[in-house]
Amino acid sequence: MDSAHAPFSPLTPALVTVGGRRVEVFDVGASTAGEPVIVLLTGAGDTVRSWLPVQTLLSRQSRVLAYERAGIGASEPGPPRTLEGFLAELDAVLAATAPDSRVLLVGHSFGALLARVHAARHPQRVAGLVLLDATPETLQLDVLRRPGYRLYVGSIALVRRLLPGAVFGRLVSGNVLPYYPGRGPFWRQLGPAARRDWQRAVHALFVGEAVAEMRAVLPGATAAAREFAADGASLGDLPVALVTSGTYGRGWIRLHDAVAARYPRATHELSGDRFHNIHMRHADRVVNIVRDMLADATEQHPSGETGSHTPEETP
Repeated sequence: MDSAHAPFSPLTPALVTVGGRRVEVFDVGASTAGEPVIVLLTGAGDTVRSWLPVQTLLSRQSRVLAYERAGIGASEPGPPRTLEGFLAELDAVLAATAPDSRVLLVGHSFGALLARVHAARHPQRVAGLVLLDATPETLQLDVLRRPGYRLYVGSIALVRRLLPGAVFGRLVSGNVLPYYPGRGPFWRQLGPAARRDWQRAVHALFVGEAVAEMRAVLPGATAAAREFAADGASLGDLPVALVTSGTYGRGWIRLHDAVAARYPRATHELSGDRFHNIHMRHADRVVNIVRDMLADATEQHPSGETGSHTPEETP
């Protein structure tokens, strides 16, 4: 990332009442006329603080919305960790914060799968999809990556059980855990306050809800596969941009080729490295992809409902 963007400071969240519970929402920037709201969706077991450089840069020209899912950050426990539960939460957050706006969904990993299902259910609302190392709906059927994913989640659960919370906290503060390959460019762009905020969030997440969220990925992918099968081969004529890393080998890339084939207007490019957290490693690149898609979506629908928005804060 260009060092001229650094250092990034923490964004100010709001606590928005959604379905009778509080949800921590980061709602920054303002949209121009006809422009969709950008919505960032995290991967399983992640915090929206990982989007800080991307959200900050995009918010200089557009309205960008992100939220912590149930039980993460300051968000209170909520829907069950099932595909339906995650999507119900997304629906409720959008209804509370951007009820009349089209949205451009930018999802990483499991968040990208949620974005795809939401788009299939709400084709008139979604202006486009940016999918970063998206969880394929066929992951459950992959004889190599399915057990590998289970082993990864199991190792995190084991570390959490064996390490006292205070020890784990010191390792997080020392930038040893959790293991985020390729985190360096992200970390170097954060100012001191943003680093502390991210570390606090990650510590709370991994001693809290991270494992439970990650265990929901495989059943969620299976449920999404059933839904996509019912919709037929194509999932709509909306613009889709996929970016895939080499983290999980050539088979992982082929799975994403299959995802791209289901969208007539999809583009698919490789990140060029083996780092799953593409939005942390390549923030500028992600921002440029989103801005290009946003410009196209705004040109296609210049009269869309948009504008700046201040979310309702809970006292």
